[in-house]
Amino acid sequence: MRFEDIKGLGVKRIQKLYDAGLSSPSDLLTIFPSVYVMPGIGISDFEEGSVALFAQCETEPILNFVRKGLSILKATFFDGKDRFVCVWFNRPFVKRQLCVGKFYAITGSLKRTGSKAEVSVALFASAERTNEILTIYRPYNGVPSKILKEAIIQVLQNVIVQGQIPAEFCEKYNVLPLNNCIKTLHMPKNKQELIVAKDSAALQMLALDIAVFLQIKGEKSQNKAKKYADNYEKLRKVIKSLPFELTEDQARAVDTIIADLHGERRMNRLLEGDVGCGKTIVAFLVMYYAAMSGYQAALMAPTEILARQHYLKAVDFFGVLGVHCELLCGSQSKERRAEALFNIESGNAQIVIGTHSIFQDTVKFKNLALTIADEQQRFGVEQRGSLENKGIFTDSLVMSATPIPRTLALTLYGDLDITQIKSLPQNKAKIMTRFVPEYKQKDMFEYIYRKSFEGESSYVVCPRVDDEEKMSVTGVYADLHKKYGDIVGMVHGQMNETDKNKIMERFASGKIKILVCTTVIEVGIDVPDAVNIIILDAESYGLSQLHQLRGRVGRGGKESFCFVTSKGKQSGRLDYFIKTDNGFELAEYDFKTRGAGDFLGKRQHGSDNIFADISVNEELLGRAKSMAQQLVSSDLISCKNKDFEFIKGLTLN
Repeated sequence: MRFEDIKGLGVKRIQKLYDAGLSSPSDLLTIFPSVYVMPGIGISDFEEGSVALFAQCETEPILNFVRKGLSILKATFFDGKDRFVCVWFNRPFVKRQLCVGKFYAITGSLKRTGSKAEVSVALFASAERTNEILTIYRPYNGVPSKILKEAIIQVLQNVIVQGQIPAEFCEKYNVLPLNNCIKTLHMPKNKQELIVAKDSAALQMLALDIAVFLQIKGEKSQNKAKKYADNYEKLRKVIKSLPFELTEDQARAVDTIIADLHGERRMNRLLEGDVGCGKTIVAFLVMYYAAMSGYQAALMAPTEILARQHYLKAVDFFGVLGVHCELLCGSQSKERRAEALFNIESGNAQIVIGTHSIFQDTVKFKNLALTIADEQQRFGVEQRGSLENKGIFTDSLVMSATPIPRTLALTLYGDLDITQIKSLPQNKAKIMTRFVPEYKQKDMFEYIYRKSFEGESSYVVCPRVDDEEKMSVTGVYADLHKKYGDIVGMVHGQMNETDKNKIMERFASGKIKILVCTTVIEVGIDVPDAVNIIILDAESYGLSQLHQLRGRVGRGGKESFCFVTSKGKQSGRLDYFIKTDNGFELAEYDFKTRGAGDFLGKRQHGSDNIFADISVNEELLGRAKSMAQQLVSSDLISCKNKDFEFIKGLTLN
């Protein structure tokens, strides 16, 4: 089904959706609301931190231009019981949008001073009815939240959603059919209905993921299509020629994978390790081993930035060994891509590195034997299956720098062979982690500015792209750029790949010294001069994600610093993070205290919003695995279907 089939969606609006990377109504329906504003809740029901409530504007908004580049808008609101002040930073246009006496849904950050309450507003919307749940969406890749919401409602009013899981399975496991789930997630009638819909959607997502993993594991019993030559002595010479010595865990991982390659059954192994443990060199060595047997090996990375970094390292590593590498990514010119496709199909390229572009239909391999998925949790399992299906019974290695809790690993991966790299290279720099209270944050920014003159580069990580002034990428960038000039750059996920790559290249070369960003830099970014990282509102992240971000520094051998801030006081979670530098321990702690949501990745455009407040615990995982096993035994799920998605399809009413 296309957007053009939906009544009420005009040509201009459809083009906006296409431009944002949404190719079908199914894509649109998996962008879930970022906030649900509940009726009957007042400001007194919230502690300091995030709030979402209905309130009436009581006073004319007052706009003050404090200095150039900083405006503050304030107005008093009443929730039916208490009064509080709403504040907008650098959004003077909001003054025209507010009307005294009118009701609004407000989300933001609450701060109390004595009996006074003040909300720094992130999002707000007119509320004609305050006795119903109101949904608020974040803008998506340039599509304003209002247009997004109207388009979603238009689609929902015209379609019936078909799920991958049949109705009889839903009934057996006491979950809502997907059509009910999706419509309730976007248009809930009450809180209890919303909780049931979120739980049902989460269970189905998990069951589908586990089902595909079970299928992939089942294929492990298949005999190999290719036999590898015994080139271990040649590999040992390459290992000895490295400018560093492999750690004991790295050497064991290489030996284990080589043994798998020589086994009678196809390999299906997970390689997980802490940040900076050296998984990439292990991947390169086993890819070289495949190339020595005349085969091709492909490595798939989740972002173009990471794919390009892997490629540049691969050219240096494989070039001296006489092995040809190719890169495939979205921003390549037609001429360069055509040349790469020819070299891959002809077999001239023995090593292929790229993004999702690798498993497109136009990519044909001559002799693919080994596939590697880096940061596997960033890919849907069907994407991995698409890559593996480029060859015949290929050996598969998936890598993760996010240590996975034992309970979750056993549930999701079951009999999948797991290799862990726990030891770190001896030259890995010490990273000092410090909590910075609000009154010292000005000094913190001055510190990284002074250090820029000593050649040090710094990251400033923000939880949002475009919301409240003090925590958004755009707001922090505007403030720091005004103070420090062009040594400050900005990168986030809503930018196109070309612009992101240009900024990252300038940061890597040292032209930009302070990079304000979102978690787009979380995975695999390797800038040796990056010595400091500031993580604003660290409570917004899981501990494993914080650990990933911390791992972006300390890569050049110099003692490094990770500064974390919070809207309130230092919590027990942050205290544990500051004291613990072992990713495996942090993963177990996070799983016990927050559940599995932080480890599940982003399957669809907005499904992370489901897992944000659903307890993905052992009980839910057990139900999901039971459903998955029956789906597989009933032969209802096939990961070989390239169109395998959470939503199977839409039919018009």
